[in-house]
Amino acid sequence: MGHPKNLAPLSVRVIPDLPAVSKEFDYSVPPDWAENGLASRIRVGSMVRIQLGNRSIGAWVSEINPESVAGITLQPLKKLSSEGPSVQVVSLARWAAKRWHGPVSRLLKTSSPRRMIKAIPPERITKVIDMPKNQKVESAFISGTTVVRLPPNGDRWPYILGAVSKGNALILLPSVAETNIVTSRLKRLGVYVGAYNTDWSVGLSGGTIVGSRSAAFASVKDLAAILMIDEHDESFQEESAPTWNARDVLVERAQREEIPAVFISPIPTPEICHHARMVNVGREDEKQAWSKVRVVDPREDELSVRGLWPRVTVDALKNAERPVVVLNRTGRSRLLACGECTELVICTHCGGAMAQPTKNSLECTRCGESRPVLCSFCLSTKMKNLRLGVARAVEELEALLNEPVTEVTKASSSLDFLTSRVYLGTEAVLHRIDWSDLVVFADFDQEILAKRYRGEEQAMAQLVRAIRLVNASGIDDGNVIVQTRQPKHDLVNVIANGNIEDWSHKVTRRRELIKYPPFGHLAVISGVAAEEFAENLKGLNEFEVLGPNKGSWLVKATDLEALTDSLSKISRPKGRLGIAIDPVRF
Repeated sequence: MGHPKNLAPLSVRVIPDLPAVSKEFDYSVPPDWAENGLASRIRVGSMVRIQLGNRSIGAWVSEINPESVAGITLQPLKKLSSEGPSVQVVSLARWAAKRWHGPVSRLLKTSSPRRMIKAIPPERITKVIDMPKNQKVESAFISGTTVVRLPPNGDRWPYILGAVSKGNALILLPSVAETNIVTSRLKRLGVYVGAYNTDWSVGLSGGTIVGSRSAAFASVKDLAAILMIDEHDESFQEESAPTWNARDVLVERAQREEIPAVFISPIPTPEICHHARMVNVGREDEKQAWSKVRVVDPREDELSVRGLWPRVTVDALKNAERPVVVLNRTGRSRLLACGECTELVICTHCGGAMAQPTKNSLECTRCGESRPVLCSFCLSTKMKNLRLGVARAVEELEALLNEPVTEVTKASSSLDFLTSRVYLGTEAVLHRIDWSDLVVFADFDQEILAKRYRGEEQAMAQLVRAIRLVNASGIDDGNVIVQTRQPKHDLVNVIANGNIEDWSHKVTRRRELIKYPPFGHLAVISGVAAEEFAENLKGLNEFEVLGPNKGSWLVKATDLEALTDSLSKISRPKGRLGIAIDPVRF
């Protein structure tokens, strides 16, 4: 019989900090720890050091006084290293490890302090914040899970105040810069608050925590409310296994602790809409925010340079104070167009861009549908590739404007704002410039025809950032120009009319039709051992296994639990194997 749980810890069960090891191990608590007080500080989540074989490694306590096999002498713990995640967060990490099929140790590492903390600091007095006198804010924080579709330039501060008015809150934002701004502003109000990466212990001592993705696993004493801002942002999803999404972690956490959780976004994802009730700020406010976007068809100007620089765009660039041009090329640099009528060659089945793998056939890059080489508009059999690159575009624009243009990509170093007025680059330029009065998407077709199933949503996310960028300038007439050869495309009509609700419904219905998240679940299998593992999955006859595509296999399932259980039961072949559950990009 094991020791009663409520007695002083005599032994513990631990989770080693080794992703490749899924087993938990039992260790004894050294007798002298009871004398010096260390034993009384041990709790579920405590960070310790253990001897495992010939290695000294870190671990987390998962159970106090576990049922142990009789007659076995346990090795003692080597060290009590630090305070760790709360018992609620340890349980949440276990759930997430199963949900996204990954090692729980990686999630516990995310939930632990970066620097060792010997003791929890005493609780501090915090200023009581009143709930803003705003009916929509009050409604959002009543109870349960709520999504607020707030326009790109909508004021998010009342919702932040609404969260802290409930008590100790957990607030997530996409970037560290935004986290620091919100933390500083709340501190000036007298709120006891800390940034998750630097003030981890504030949560355990009874304060509000503000952070980015990893803060979803923050330990917060008496947590009263959860707020996620820009729920649609892809930075909230971990790219490496386990590919967990902070949104889903927060939904689960709010349900477990029975507290309100509010998710704000101009373009909320189908995943959160499926779980939450919707609060809209008003159709007119939404339409006004999106009215800054202007749609331009470059084919309407016969004198445009290769269709990329129509006169209306060039004139706007000349008159702007700090214009920004977005031209994404990485991975999406080639589009096929008709050589006669210049219409883009798109799939009649799913609307994706088509490629020409052979002389006599066209193939959809999104769904794989094929057809003969034939333009669906003018029936021409002559096709041409549109090759667009940032470097060449910079040269052309410099010649047209007769002034230097700064190229901005992910690899660009710091920018010198004194040497150039115009900036052209990939999506990275939207993150590197702090304000602009004009943003031009030189070829928006690359975005809406991307082969990823979330291509349209990712295109809209770029527009959201662009609208905020021109609003940051403080100039009322700041604008966003979207250049497209498909002015009648459904998404372009949505942008022109600002009807986000209709678009959101269409995206959700499309996901439901093809059984993509949240109406089904996906697993992307990659690596040297992926083929053998995928073949073993096919043998179960429970899932649809598609592939290979560039060395990866796609597994579609209607039931998440059945999928993760099967992934766990199938023996892993020798060699590298990657498993991504419901990734945002593939």
